Formats: sequence, structure tokens, C-alpha cells
Amino acid sequence: MNNAYRDNEPAHVHFHFIPRYKNTIDIFNKTFIDKHFGYNFYKWNNDKLNKQKDIFTKEEKEIIFNLIKKEFSIKIGDK
Repeated sequence: MNNAYRDNEPAHVHFHFIPRYKNTIDIFNKTFIDKHFGYNFYKWNNDKLNKQKDIFTKEEKEIIFNLIKKEFSIKIGDK
């Protein structure tokens, strides 16, 4: 449950998008292997020894974010 209401924050909904890939994915001339595909993200994210290494730069992450944002943007009047 989101506890923001306790801080008098306006009600809102937010999402965390965590893409999961069964097969390898090539992005920015890098090969991404989702070694934890099929497992709970949070379990592995909190395990410092088995946590998947981040292979993307800050700039690449920004590009990916904007692509996702563009893909999920809903224009007023679209149904």
C-alpha cells in the first residue's frame, strides 16, 4: 500500500516497469542477458552477491526511459 496519503500527498497511481527477457536482447551494441528471468525481481535486487550488473550508462537509461514514456503516453481524445 502506498503510504503517501499520510503525508497529505494528493492521491495518485504510479508504476514500476521492469522489463524481463527470456532471450538475449541487443541494445546500444550491448548484449543484455536477463539472468534472473522467471524469478522475483526484488529477491535478486536485494541480494548483493547475485544482483545483476547494470550494463547501461546514464544516457542510455534516459533514452530507454523516453522510449517507454513515448510508448505509454496517452493523448487526450484517444481511445
